[in-house]
Amino acid sequence: MKCEIIRDLLPSYIDGLTSEESNLEIEKHINECSLCNDIYDHMRVEMKSQRIIFDEDRIKPFKKLNRRILKSVVATVLICAMLVGVYLYFFTFGWKVNSEDMNIHYDYKDGSIYIEFELLDGRTLTPILDRHAFGPEKVINFRECFSSIIDDRGEYPNQFSYGIEYNEYFRKNLDDDNCVILNFKDKTEILYYKDIVKELKLKK
Repeated sequence: MKCEIIRDLLPSYIDGLTSEESNLEIEKHINECSLCNDIYDHMRVEMKSQRIIFDEDRIKPFKKLNRRILKSVVATVLICAMLVGVYLYFFTFGWKVNSEDMNIHYDYKDGSIYIEFELLDGRTLTPILDRHAFGPEKVINFRECFSSIIDDRGEYPNQFSYGIEYNEYFRKNLDDDNCVILNFKDKTEILYYKDIVKELKLKK
């Protein structure tokens, strides 16, 4: 084959589009013709570079799309986390109760003393008993939050009753250490059982 024909076939040969018979003729020619061999090497490198550039150009839009998707996903996750945090604060964990918003009274029934708490602003009351408190005193922390449609804290979520059995053991050990410590936002209040017993006019 003439050099001109071989050079016209080289692009197809490099892309693997020529027949086996043509491949044999092309390979035989470029092995014998140094000029066509140089043109072949140059053309192979150039076409490979163009193919890489072309592939990168095709990939770039997908890379940009992936970045946009990733940014959208991250933004969505952050927004959802923020909304969950806001919901938990206003409808679950809430904030500390002011003492002036709490009504406290005592009751005695079925052999037990009850301290009744009622949140006057109508919001949901969340009493938290301090499990780390040891000894005869008990510690209660009060928080409040808004009620929600999924709240299942009963008909009166603004009320809480704390009771202790008024039995012989309790009466024998009744002293100044027997108390309930109430932690509010503005102050700490201590209720002594001996004063409660006195107010309810119970026998010691």
